Amino acid sequence: MKLNCNVIRDLIPLYVDQICSEESKELVEEHLAECEDCSVIFRQMRSEEVENCLEIETVNVLRRQAHFFKQKSAVIGTAIAGVFMIPVLVCLIVNIATGAALDWFFIVLASLLTATSLTVVPLMVPDHKMLWTMGTFTVSLFLLFGVICIYTHQTWVFIASPAVLFGLSVCFLPFVVYAEPIKTWLGRKKGLTAMAVCTFFYAFMMISIKLYTQSEAFGKISKAVSVPCIALIWILFLLIRYLKCNGLLKAGICTLIVGGFGFAADYYIERWIGINKPFPVFRPFIWNVDTVDGNVKWIGLLGCTFAGIALIVSGIKRNGKKQAD
Repeated sequence: MKLNCNVIRDLIPLYVDQICSEESKELVEEHLAECEDCSVIFRQMRSEEVENCLEIETVNVLRRQAHFFKQKSAVIGTAIAGVFMIPVLVCLIVNIATGAALDWFFIVLASLLTATSLTVVPLMVPDHKMLWTMGTFTVSLFLLFGVICIYTHQTWVFIASPAVLFGLSVCFLPFVVYAEPIKTWLGRKKGLTAMAVCTFFYAFMMISIKLYTQSEAFGKISKAVSVPCIALIWILFLLIRYLKCNGLLKAGICTLIVGGFGFAADYYIERWIGINKPFPVFRPFIWNVDTVDGNVKWIGLLGCTFAGIALIVSGIKRNGKKQAD
């Protein structure tokens, strides 16, 4: 019987794949009707075979659907690009027919390139759609700024471009660092990279404005306002990202820092600039033009202090419960 089981178990894979002879098929079926152990092995093998077939079929269906949608996207993208070509051709024909300069034709062309980057590019690019879309949109937008400035004989592009670049980085860089392949390259430094790039673009924007305006007063004021605010943002980010404690403790510490900053920042920034402003005084029973600023700051400081202490105490209690468990 043991010898028969070994032989049958060698034949079962061929029987499941239906590639054995009729004699072997009859032999396997006769044995399975009498041997429960071999029947269990047969049912397991057949179940695995069905699962493999279903998995292969699922993968094939998904591939066919992906290929189908890529083709449809390419067709739609081509159609949209063709529609965008209509106003370009109309502008060109009108310019040539009237003998006018092609200045506004290039402005229209650059604006349509910007629209194309948001509509055609995501449909035509097969991989990394977000990166390609954001990259082409940024380049086309700066191209539009440059073309407008060239044909209007203006120089505001040197202020607009850094400001727009900083705004785009704040809005979209947190999503870009989580897109492949950037996500893989950065590893665990995605948040740190986004913060560093946004800080760089902000500094670049402020320097560009100062150089464009040639204003020493702007440089002094921007430095006095920017340095404390950027320092606060970096401190909060580093605490939230790297401090090894629970969320309540982090929230309490950040609340205390924000409360202190909101209370004292205005006073010290104005002294940095050169304005001698009195330290805020708390007069809760006197509300007028001279006391409202100080009262509001003290109320905010006290509120943040109480809230921060309550959060820290709750966080310490939570840690104690975890250690007890």
